[in-house]
Amino acid sequence: MPKVRVKYVTSALREHHDKILEAVALLDKVLSSPSPDPEAVHFLIQFIQRFVDQCHHSIEEYILFQGVNRQGFPYLGSPIYVMTSEHGIGRYLARVMEELYTAWKNGDQNALKELADYAKLYIDHISEHIMKENNVLFPMLESSYSEVSSSRTVEDIEKENQHDYWMAKLEELKKSWSGQ
Repeated sequence: MPKVRVKYVTSALREHHDKILEAVALLDKVLSSPSPDPEAVHFLIQFIQRFVDQCHHSIEEYILFQGVNRQGFPYLGSPIYVMTSEHGIGRYLARVMEELYTAWKNGDQNALKELADYAKLYIDHISEHIMKENNVLFPMLESSYSEVSSSRTVEDIEKENQHDYWMAKLEELKKSWSGQ
């Protein structure tokens, strides 16, 4: 099985983290505006579901976490156990946001307030999660492992999950909201 450098993987993940934080800050901005743009809200919820969960978390779970677990880093009771559990919480919050978005689009004005509340929960959750990974888990893994075995690469997972599309669309949306 091919080897992947741990610092290469964590560097890519940190770049993703920066974009994720930009996206959730934009979600907060859009939902806090007097007339939230439904298309922008929908895109940002999809960004969370497709980029954050399917692309970013897949790189963590399929390459980094699994790789160090196979080399002896424990799973049960470890920081990796906490991070993967938190991925599940993020998935749940994203699903709730998706349902509330649909209700709002179908005319339920109360759903918009609930959507904003769940978005704040998600933003707090993902911000704390990223801080733990960047400041605790990644440095721990970088100091203990130089390489991990993986049948997949960062590039494989990014390509499968349209990384470039999500990055380009996020930049477009950020530009359109920069003056607001």
